[in-house]
Amino acid sequence: MPETRSGLLRAFATGRSHDSAGGAVRAGPTGRCRRLLARLALLVPALLAAGAVPAAAQVDPIDNIQRRGTLVVGVKNDYPLFGSVNPAGQLVGLEPDLAADLARRLNVSLTLVGVTSANRFQRLQDGTIDVMIATLGDTEQRRKIVTIVEPNYYASGVNVMTPPSSRIREWSELRGQRVCATQGTYFNRLMAERYLLDLQNYNSNRDARLALKDGRCVAWLYDDTAIAGDLQDAEWAGWRMPLQSVLLTPWAVALHPDARGSRLERLVGDAVADWHRTGFLIDAERKWNIPPGVFLQRTRDLWSETDGTGQPLCRRQANGQWPEVCRNQALLASNDASGVLRIGLVIKERTGLDLSVLYDRYDRNVFLFAVLQSLALIAACLVGGFASGVVGAILLDRRIPVVTHLASAAIAVTRMTPPLLQIYVVFFGVGSFVIAHWGLSVDGAIVAAICLSFYAGAGNAVAINEASEFLRARIPDFRLSLATLPQALRLSQGSIVSTLVNIVKATGMASAIAVPELISASTYVMAERGNASVMMNVLMVVYLLLVLAVVRLLDRLQKWFASPEREVRPLAVPRRAT
Repeated sequence: MPETRSGLLRAFATGRSHDSAGGAVRAGPTGRCRRLLARLALLVPALLAAGAVPAAAQVDPIDNIQRRGTLVVGVKNDYPLFGSVNPAGQLVGLEPDLAADLARRLNVSLTLVGVTSANRFQRLQDGTIDVMIATLGDTEQRRKIVTIVEPNYYASGVNVMTPPSSRIREWSELRGQRVCATQGTYFNRLMAERYLLDLQNYNSNRDARLALKDGRCVAWLYDDTAIAGDLQDAEWAGWRMPLQSVLLTPWAVALHPDARGSRLERLVGDAVADWHRTGFLIDAERKWNIPPGVFLQRTRDLWSETDGTGQPLCRRQANGQWPEVCRNQALLASNDASGVLRIGLVIKERTGLDLSVLYDRYDRNVFLFAVLQSLALIAACLVGGFASGVVGAILLDRRIPVVTHLASAAIAVTRMTPPLLQIYVVFFGVGSFVIAHWGLSVDGAIVAAICLSFYAGAGNAVAINEASEFLRARIPDFRLSLATLPQALRLSQGSIVSTLVNIVKATGMASAIAVPELISASTYVMAERGNASVMMNVLMVVYLLLVLAVVRLLDRLQKWFASPEREVRPLAVPRRAT
């Protein structure tokens, strides 16, 4: 058939036909029109013959699998707990268990083929395996070369391994610490920038683990699933993975590129959805002693949720796709989404502006939580700065022996010390002492709120005290108290408003001690997405709106204090008797 097809095409190109023996026969001299018609007559059957072969070859993968009675699945052979070779030479782990369930659903036998990160795509594309379940991260680039099945079935992230004696419980506690890392891993730079880690890069995992064991660093930074496998080894008994994993990358089952839209893709997708709904994946994770992560629990909750009719929220739509909320948000296109999600994706596709805080649910939740955290910090600093200013002014005004001198000294030191330095001293200095001696954890948000409140309060105390001195010059019997406070506030309101507005902008300093406020969240999104210019502009706009809202609030309070009933009226000075 290939020889016949190529011969016909050559005949069309040269204007010659061929006899049954393969000899060339010249076309008669009948003019250009006849030769053109002859070529068209030869081209039509050639095209029909060329199109007939692919049409006949388009067989759904399920038909081939059921015809031979075996499902061939590629699983990792070098990834303990997920896919590795046991002493008996068998491939075992969480992913071989998933492959066995797929074979059961197809009612065929199972053949496992060990693959590695280096050859897994080749095995899938050359037809050696039907399905790949091999710790494959779901990325946009990989969706172009294989058929990625949704939903994702697992996710890995970045974590650390720490010695038994370590007391590290939060990522912020690693700031400035020496951390071992494996050279070449994609997340090293991101983690170093986000948490200010002092990374010590080693050529291999073995070298990094040895350095950790020798005490040359406080932790080893690596993939959490790999660390979980190491912790099953008796060599690392007592060692821990104490932090919540970050930089989560979902894993996906993959099929041959030609399997997109096939019955096999639908069957595998339905199976993964069922694994989530029934808790099959969580049970498999528990069976292999894999430390539980947040991905499986969150995904099970999502896929178990029902709508108002009692039907699963995550069920296939008329077009065969899953609802947008149930899919990998990071890889959706605008035609897959609606609402705010669609707006963000349209902006990205048409302008290149990566507003992931609109179209990515996780980034959006992180950013909205940061807005709430910043609002809480702002409220605490406004109230704390005002209250501490009033108390400080009263202590200065009363001239109480020792107490007034101590208050004056504390206010002077607080005003002269940069607020960021105060935060560092309290969090790392006092906080480290508290942790070392009493084992108590110092919350970064509370430290930031206290330090910034006292810094603003010191400035407010001086402003109110100066107003009190001015009033005393006019009213000899004037003493600062809660009853006379409105008069002093009216005179010092300009300075107080300026101080409080500045402290609102200074709340971003809390990101230095890993408080998840706006700057911290924006840095996280930028590190994940690489959209620094977009996020910096978003951050600027949000801060501008927050400052304008605070200015409006303080302006109303200022008008309240400036009302006629609170106006300071000079007292009549009695004349001396002559």
